[in-house]
Amino acid sequence: MRTRLQGPLRMVFQAAPHAADAECPTLEAPPVPIVELTVYAGDSVAFGRVALTADRVTDLMNDCTEFEFVDTFLQSLDDSHGLLVRTVVVARNEIFAVAVAGPRGNPTRRIRTRPVPVELQLGRYDVSGNIHVVPGTDPIIGFRRRRVMVPLTEATIEFDSPDGRKLSRFGTLLVNRDLTDWIAPASRSDVRPPEVVPELEGRGLAKDFTPQMLGHEA
Repeated sequence: MRTRLQGPLRMVFQAAPHAADAECPTLEAPPVPIVELTVYAGDSVAFGRVALTADRVTDLMNDCTEFEFVDTFLQSLDDSHGLLVRTVVVARNEIFAVAVAGPRGNPTRRIRTRPVPVELQLGRYDVSGNIHVVPGTDPIIGFRRRRVMVPLTEATIEFDSPDGRKLSRFGTLLVNRDLTDWIAPASRSDVRPPEVVPELEGRGLAKDFTPQMLGHEA
């Protein structure tokens, strides 16, 4: 992850208003929805916000290769050190998984599929969840033919940290196909509906993680 990059993807939250035309009234552009994402990288986890400039987060993550997040808290997985930054640029090839909160995107893009429980290994991350496939197709073969970021639902992600084993559940988790070590049908029956994740529970990110930055436990 980098705090600066020449020519990254820039997320525009609001354009400056144009001068009013006396004869031709202007129409305001609809606001761009903002989503909160949890990004799991090789050495850290990032909690930040990004503008949803595509129909779905899956499309955004597949169409672009670099992303600029704002109001982001970075936490090292090596020593638990935390840092709050205004902006950070993350390359897609650094992202093992992305947890999605907020709006689910354009509902017209959804097609009829069947969920199949799977397990995956992505670096230090153990992931389980439902991959959605067209009836009659092989989920494992289909996974390898998908675009880079593949969505799972009712997903669980686990990993080791200096503070012990961490486990979080999300309604939607995107996994990086190119960084997946292996994928297999689920061997255990613990793929459950998502639960509220404390890190994202209804409060501002800066407020949530300031105690950690100051060295106190939440």
